[in-house]
Amino acid sequence: MTIPITESIGKARWTQGEDDETSLQVRIPRVLPDGVRPRELTVEIKDSSILCISHKEKRILQWRLYAPVNDEVEWRIEDNDVFVADLDKKSGAPWSCLLDLPMHADDELLTSAAEIDRMFHAQLPVLPSIEDSEGEDAATKARDEAEAERNGKAEAAAADGEDDLDKLLDEVAKEVTGKEPKEGEGEDDSTAAFIKAELENYRVEEEEIKKKLTEVETTLNNSTDTEATKTAIEQKRILDEMIRLHSQCRKIRSQPSTLENFLRCTQLDLQKARVNIGESGENEEEEYQSDEERKLNASELMACGLKFFEDQDIKGCLHFLRLAAIHHKHEQSTLLLYNIYSQLQSPRGAFLLMKRALDDNVPSAAVNQKVGELYDQGARHFLPLFPAAIYFYQRAAKLGHVNGMLSLAQLWLRGSTASSMLSEEEVEAQQSISKYHAWLQKAMDRGCGSAYFVRGCMHIKGEHGVAKSYAAAKEYLDAAAGAQPEILRRAPQIPMMLEMLREEEESAKVKPEMTSTSESTNKAAAAPSGPTALEAVPDPSDEGVKVTSSVARLNALSNRAAGASAGSDAMAPRTVSESAAMRARKGFGSGSRSKLFWERACVAGVTVYSVYTLAFPIRIVLLPFFYSAISGIIEAIPWLANNNADLSMF
Repeated sequence: MTIPITESIGKARWTQGEDDETSLQVRIPRVLPDGVRPRELTVEIKDSSILCISHKEKRILQWRLYAPVNDEVEWRIEDNDVFVADLDKKSGAPWSCLLDLPMHADDELLTSAAEIDRMFHAQLPVLPSIEDSEGEDAATKARDEAEAERNGKAEAAAADGEDDLDKLLDEVAKEVTGKEPKEGEGEDDSTAAFIKAELENYRVEEEEIKKKLTEVETTLNNSTDTEATKTAIEQKRILDEMIRLHSQCRKIRSQPSTLENFLRCTQLDLQKARVNIGESGENEEEEYQSDEERKLNASELMACGLKFFEDQDIKGCLHFLRLAAIHHKHEQSTLLLYNIYSQLQSPRGAFLLMKRALDDNVPSAAVNQKVGELYDQGARHFLPLFPAAIYFYQRAAKLGHVNGMLSLAQLWLRGSTASSMLSEEEVEAQQSISKYHAWLQKAMDRGCGSAYFVRGCMHIKGEHGVAKSYAAAKEYLDAAAGAQPEILRRAPQIPMMLEMLREEEESAKVKPEMTSTSESTNKAAAAPSGPTALEAVPDPSDEGVKVTSSVARLNALSNRAAGASAGSDAMAPRTVSESAAMRARKGFGSGSRSKLFWERACVAGVTVYSVYTLAFPIRIVLLPFFYSAISGIIEAIPWLANNNADLSMF
């Protein structure tokens, strides 16, 4: 059986229940082939997530849905051509799209590795090599002068040394960028400032490590305590490893800026940060503490971790989340660990996140999306770089992640990351409206409600090369509301803007009609009026039926009525149209009086009832006085006052 290739959902639409509801409906037009009756179709769910529609031995449609659904499916054909399937999701979690549809590896929309390398070369300046760098010589000179200061030299010499260091760093930055700084504008050159700052960071970090290493070596030489010696030996091992990793990072930064070198440098930097907190292993490890923990799956381990988190037991929470992330490669646990470790100022979360994102054996779209967001917005260990964000967003989009596609669309629309060092000219050069629309279309091809919403808003505002259109905007917004019911609740102003667009289009249509009507009125006013015009004999050669405008006919009736009243005191007989108009006016007047009467009656009734209700406390207060007043009347009537009265006569 031939399986059809799915590229898009086309004109199909889908809706899902709100919040935790599991209902799901899919509407697919033009499914029935010619000559095939609905009862001849076979509809089934395979592997809990594949919707199959077949006719005998021919597979008409095969879609892999976003998440598993129950095998039972109710379907029908509406309007002779629309296939409607009612499904039930196994989980109440809302879907971000309808199809789980990865992209082709050779898709033309994907940015190539060579283009990404070109972006890195342009946006990540190369640092001078360690051997030939004048910045390194300047750092050595600064250290010598600092030692001289400690030996009793004048403070002015130290100040001169710092000035010389700044000058040498500026010269190194100028040499790398190949630009001559203008007077008073040295800091305006962002590239030179970036190189200078990074050189300074490497210098300061190396000095701090070596300074600490000197202190530890001094402790080792002078210590007699066994425990202190062991601690010093461990510290020396950590510092030596940090110096080694620091030198490797510095060496890579002196090489051409490419994607490969950038990723290697980032991983070494994260490893150096882990070594600094005492974690020298190449990978994160977490051991099971019991056989019961070993039997739990990834979701159960994450649930246990969240339970400990609710109980404010961070240690237990981290233990179970690490088990799920390390042993099961659970992406949600990895994301949670990054958030927790970031709050604890620990590099473990960033290390786990980057390692999971670069795992090609079990790729994770959500983790790559998260890393792309970090490189887009900027965070600790994640420098905001346009090519890095492009790379990780594309890794998520290749796996069919619609949020990655939407992020790529926004990235190409901006032409830069959320926080960028690029100039306006560089940002404008990177902007691409065509790629923005193409990535947005990729998300809509998978039934993404957010993409429908963005396209509908574009049609409302008429921006980004899209024309204003009420019909198109309503179509996309209706599709978005069905796919993601909460999306319009988060943007309550959008329906109002849509209604304003409808009124704007209607007013634009009415203006030409009013113009044509006014022209007809002017022509009718210019024509002859009165009895002479009414008694005019038509041209015999014009035997066709002439249709005049309604305004012209009304003007003719008015003119005839005026002429008749001026010519004689007798009342002219009314025509059928005049009689009908009179009856309509009478009926309208009667209806208006009736409406006014009922309005007044309702107002009076509501007023009386309100007074009656508000007077309830007054009635309670006056009740004893009322009984006292009627007690004399009751005593005056014998049969009312006598409890033994004969009431048979009544």
